[in-house]
Amino acid sequence: MADKNAHLKGRRRYKADLADMEEACAAGIVIEQGYMIKKLQPGDEEGAIELIICDLEGQHVLSLNLLISDTSDYPKNHVFFPSSPDTGLPPRLLNVVEGVLDTAQPIRQTIQNVISTLARANTGTTPQGFRSQEVEFDDDDSSIDDYGAFDQFDGLDLSPTTVSKFDLQTLQNNFVETVATGYRPGLLHFADDDFAVSISLPVITLAKSIPPRALMAWDRRLLSRSQHLTLLISGFRGVYPPLDSSGAYTTLAQHSMSSLKFKVGLTKRYKPGKEYAKDAGRTFGLIVPDAEDEVRMQAEKALEDIEYDCDAYCYSAETMQAPAQVEEEDVEDDGSFDRFSLSSSLETLLDQALLKVIQLRRKFGLGWAGAELLLSEMEKTQTTAEILFGTQRELILAADREEIRLGRTNDLPHDPLSGLGQDDEVNITLTTFSYLIRRLSLCPRYCIVCHDRLNTDYEALKPYVCDSKLCAYQYYSFNRGPSLEYEIIHNPETVDLLISITHSAASEQVIEEPLPIGMGLRVPPPDMTKIRHPPTPPPQSPYALPVPPVPQQVAIGLDGMCDFDDLSLPMMSASIVQLIDSLPSVEDMKKHLERKIKAGKLKPKLKDLDPKVLPAAWSILRWCVASCTAHLEEITSGEESIKNLDPGWRQFRFSVGSPDAEAKFKAAVTAAQQRSANALEFPSLYAFHGSPLKNWHSIIRHGLWYKSIANGRAYGHGVYLAKEGNLSMSTYAQSGRSIWRKSKICPTNCVALAEIVNLPEQFVSQHPHFVIKDTHWIICRYLLVKGTIESNFDTVLPEPVRNPTPLVKLDPIHPTTLGNKRIEIPDPSYQIHALLEARREEYREEENDEEDLAVFQANISVSQVIDDGEDFDMDVDMDYMDSYNDYEDYRDSKLVTSTEKGKAAMILPFTGDDWKHDSDWVLRSIENLLPPLSEANPSATMAVQRELKSMLKEQESAKSLRELGWYMPPDLIGDNLFQWIVEMHSFDENLPIAGDLKARNLNSIIFEIRFPPTFPIGPPFFRIITPRFLPFIQGGGGHVTGGGSICMDLLTSDGWLPSYSISAVLMQIKLAISNLDPRPARLSADFDRPYGVQEALIGYKRAAATHGWQV
Repeated sequence: MADKNAHLKGRRRYKADLADMEEACAAGIVIEQGYMIKKLQPGDEEGAIELIICDLEGQHVLSLNLLISDTSDYPKNHVFFPSSPDTGLPPRLLNVVEGVLDTAQPIRQTIQNVISTLARANTGTTPQGFRSQEVEFDDDDSSIDDYGAFDQFDGLDLSPTTVSKFDLQTLQNNFVETVATGYRPGLLHFADDDFAVSISLPVITLAKSIPPRALMAWDRRLLSRSQHLTLLISGFRGVYPPLDSSGAYTTLAQHSMSSLKFKVGLTKRYKPGKEYAKDAGRTFGLIVPDAEDEVRMQAEKALEDIEYDCDAYCYSAETMQAPAQVEEEDVEDDGSFDRFSLSSSLETLLDQALLKVIQLRRKFGLGWAGAELLLSEMEKTQTTAEILFGTQRELILAADREEIRLGRTNDLPHDPLSGLGQDDEVNITLTTFSYLIRRLSLCPRYCIVCHDRLNTDYEALKPYVCDSKLCAYQYYSFNRGPSLEYEIIHNPETVDLLISITHSAASEQVIEEPLPIGMGLRVPPPDMTKIRHPPTPPPQSPYALPVPPVPQQVAIGLDGMCDFDDLSLPMMSASIVQLIDSLPSVEDMKKHLERKIKAGKLKPKLKDLDPKVLPAAWSILRWCVASCTAHLEEITSGEESIKNLDPGWRQFRFSVGSPDAEAKFKAAVTAAQQRSANALEFPSLYAFHGSPLKNWHSIIRHGLWYKSIANGRAYGHGVYLAKEGNLSMSTYAQSGRSIWRKSKICPTNCVALAEIVNLPEQFVSQHPHFVIKDTHWIICRYLLVKGTIESNFDTVLPEPVRNPTPLVKLDPIHPTTLGNKRIEIPDPSYQIHALLEARREEYREEENDEEDLAVFQANISVSQVIDDGEDFDMDVDMDYMDSYNDYEDYRDSKLVTSTEKGKAAMILPFTGDDWKHDSDWVLRSIENLLPPLSEANPSATMAVQRELKSMLKEQESAKSLRELGWYMPPDLIGDNLFQWIVEMHSFDENLPIAGDLKARNLNSIIFEIRFPPTFPIGPPFFRIITPRFLPFIQGGGGHVTGGGSICMDLLTSDGWLPSYSISAVLMQIKLAISNLDPRPARLSADFDRPYGVQEALIGYKRAAATHGWQV
């Protein structure tokens, strides 16, 4: 029934589902677990449902009324408020009624949930006349037959029926695949038969794929300490895996009422503590019936009053809880699960769209972008996927092609669904986390509220909203953007500056998009004396909009207020100035928010600071901060400040533009160095850009651009910059004509100091100004603000600096001066590098806890199932070549399947020159090998076979061997499974080892991998056969010992984990060989002399002894 109406949304879906249920009840077919719906009808109110439940004998059991919170939120984000007209209900039936609040399901599933709870509440027995509709499970089911040793799951009922719900083998396989991708899975099982799964990634690792400047701009807390970005998945209801190969809930999951919930936060450990995980997974915080009246009243008042919170939480129906206990002293808890500014947006995306997107991908063979576009169009047009895909196929496929191109310049995460067979189950843990990382990486390209792709002329550094008024309302009203309270407490100078320049822009009528509309603001009639009427600006000015006629009358309500959205632009400007003037100072706001409070009291709210301040004024304040898509942070350290600058100018770090602006700028610098010898020595120049104070409200939101003329273009079209600071400061950085009186900074002038590519011959003009048309050649580094309070860098005694900030090496041909005196500029990237280095030093790899070790080490003796579902004989005495032939047959069948129209997983073709295997080179190198292992236990054989199949499958599905980085010659898979030959190739061309291989015409580095009989408990032994590397004592590096073995603790008994996959280990080895610290790997002069096994073992043991590792 749900599938029938799946293409509908909101009120239309609600009415369709209700009509279907009415029809089913009228036909008498709604019978569940011994109960039946005797009557179901709409109530008198909109969104009300009345139903009567009886047993199969017609005896009345329960009358239930449901009232939906809002039909427009149906079927995912609504709430059903239950009540019962029956009097004197026993506690067990009261619990059934209250239990409806804990779900956000469609009508059919909600009623099924009620009946299931009712059945369990009926003294634990099945109602008379009920024949179980559950799946029958045989007691001798062999899918999992060694649970006796799995002590960590004592909390789960591992009877045959429950075991069938929880497939440990699938969980183990999914965890191993997740670890191989570079993420960290974890299991948290609770007191009942339910559990949660966490997946995490250290934020310092995330900073390798997402620019650190972007992470800092999105939320300063991300890099404030060593921590993990953690996804928590709950709602399994004891069932794993919850999804089938199509991405829909399995029959067992539907029967158990599984409903996955996703939470995104920051944790100090690789997974949160159980209490925090359980709290995070809850939808509601209910007050128990016998709670004290005072507590209940306090909670009800909190739900009414909550509007602003210091922790950037979005107080929607999902997050409203009873008032938190706030201690005077914050105690750090290693198990805490902390939200950050993007948590609410990402959780809404996962809850509302993830499973739908997965199903569309699986059904039509799409990528993420294509499936997202298809889903968006389905919801907008209320049309089925099949119809839309038929009519908009090219548009949808174009979205996927665009993301492919985007992936060539952006480090997007691994896609677990790419190349997945049609009958293969979806790894929900890995797929969800990969999707989360992808959307986090691309978040500035999407609306933070509705999650649709933004259509703007520029890409902002921070995520923002689309032009929908509804999205703007939710963004500002529910605090979806940066936390205003956090910024006031930790960055008050920036908040002060943003308010002040907004005041200046509004008072001089140059306010432009984004405007604070769609926020439902009720404001007093504007006082037009608050704004100045400047002379008519030139028609080309980018910062002055045409002034429309002021209406003679404004509609004023009975409250004496008018709607802000109905005002003309000049009246909006006057109203903004009027509201800002009513605000207290930022210093007073900070003191108010930092007040010490007693335990059990609510945190201070801004609106309680001054009752005279209108709610619209606080909303305008939030708009001033949240609409700023640049990163601004005052420099308070003299060590990091620009030298030889007038102390009357305060200095701010200033970043504006897309998150990949830094990468584009560095690419332009590299290209310039290839064209100019001077740029090779002095990669960049620095220059000033001045503009009137009123214009900076726009500049910090859109960056430096030149679509229109601001101060004339006597020297050509482009952005104008000056090498001499006084020219910008005195001529172009004009003072504002008004000032926010409560500002502490009181800014009067603003100037940007930008870094530019040192290729002046390519500029539009060099003298007397730099005029640059390519805006990606310019990147803002500092914002200089002149105010009434001077900077105090020179009066503060500097602390001893162990590693002083290096200065930028400026080009003497184009010096950057102030009053003809050269200024000294600290390297703007040093602060980020120092921060990242501090986080790396703090980070410590954490061992798996007992729960997760139990998952990884569980010895599951089951029949292995190949991806097609074909039985794979695990007889340890079989000839292994038969298993490889099975793999070839399987691979060939997959190749045939992949050509089926509309069903293929998206495997992208590689169009460049790929690496090619040289069989002669490999055969010559492996002539003299020791014989492989002759005996092994069954579990080791199964584990190695599983690894081999995984390796061959990954190799076969790779877009290119060059991108894969390794190659396992199929013709060298011999009769013994425990000895592998693998080639490592395609190193970065800039690495010395790549140059050595190319100079000696060597195609690859050839490895031998030998598996012990204790694998996967014991680590495999990796050694290089050829070529020979330069030993460390002779100046070599790359973590290669003198005997050709690999010096890495993860290949020892101390560091090895059974969850490690061989492909992941190979990539770690390649990274180690590519590492330039402390010295780069180089080939020895006798590179063509193969290593011997004995010298490899000696080198391996010597390295382990040196580091204290247990071999």
